[in-house]
Amino acid sequence: MRIVPIQMKQWLRMNKRSQVLPSDLWYLNFAIRLLPIIKASGLFITDKEQVGAALSLCLYFQDAIAQKGGWKSFSDAYYALYKTHLPFYSLSDEYVADEINTEDIAFVLWTLKSHPVLRKGGSYTIHNPFDNKLTELSSSVYKLMDETFEEAPICEIPSSIMWVMEPNLLEIPVTPLPEITPGTKLKRDVEHCLEYNDGKPLLYFATYQDLCKFFVNVLKWENKPSSLLPDLKGNSEFIVYANAKGILVAPNVAAYFCEPHNPLYDAERTKVNGYELFCRPGLCPIDLLKYGMMKNVLPEVQFAYTNGKEVLHKNWDFIARYYLDEYYEGL
Repeated sequence: MRIVPIQMKQWLRMNKRSQVLPSDLWYLNFAIRLLPIIKASGLFITDKEQVGAALSLCLYFQDAIAQKGGWKSFSDAYYALYKTHLPFYSLSDEYVADEINTEDIAFVLWTLKSHPVLRKGGSYTIHNPFDNKLTELSSSVYKLMDETFEEAPICEIPSSIMWVMEPNLLEIPVTPLPEITPGTKLKRDVEHCLEYNDGKPLLYFATYQDLCKFFVNVLKWENKPSSLLPDLKGNSEFIVYANAKGILVAPNVAAYFCEPHNPLYDAERTKVNGYELFCRPGLCPIDLLKYGMMKNVLPEVQFAYTNGKEVLHKNWDFIARYYLDEYYEGL
């Protein structure tokens, strides 16, 4: 089996530093020991992916030993937000936050296979956190880490807090829906929407022409192109969300929202494509996405793998943060 060597400069780059520390050679050699296990798993195909996985797993090991760095930062922030240490996995009493854990390793592997959009117009990738290759590799890696745990040195300089995920994404508090309560002072457009829709906050329109008629006839907007959100022309399947902040208009998402008064709802399309609401930045405004999940009007959204519905519904807020980045809460 051909093994691609890992150089010290690659390990230092992962740590975001140029200075070689006494512990670095040990962890570099450990990363090299991981390579044949990673290669044999079939989870990562290219040499670059395999080396990246070895280095990331080594960063986790280094952080777990030192109890500082990017993994510690992520784990603490995740627990502060969700009162559990990890997404996806049910943690038994054997899980110890300040030691190495199979579930931690599995999550690190998931982040390496699940990539948010990194640039405008780019693509994202989705991976099953319970994929057999992933869980088998996490067990094999844990075994090697456990065997060498007592000899692993403590690194004095923490790794970058950025290597797991952007830390500020977990610092945004979970905010309530902008719901209308008795005494809420409403904007005129919101009042007209609720009067027209029997108090229901979501309104659905098949075409831009239908939307414009509503703007002019119900909201009394000026009937000229520049006043009727012309940038939305060419889109379809609109939702207007009337809430305490005002009205929110979202194109191309109405087919996913299951309400009795929504003639555009398509359960089959939702099963196939609805997950994109949580993964494609800019597709669905976060307040509307939160409304859909908190009011149970997105019941069929799911990932296209076994348990994909349960994974998405139990972890939707984290998944939205992970994939939507600056579009989550208008960061």
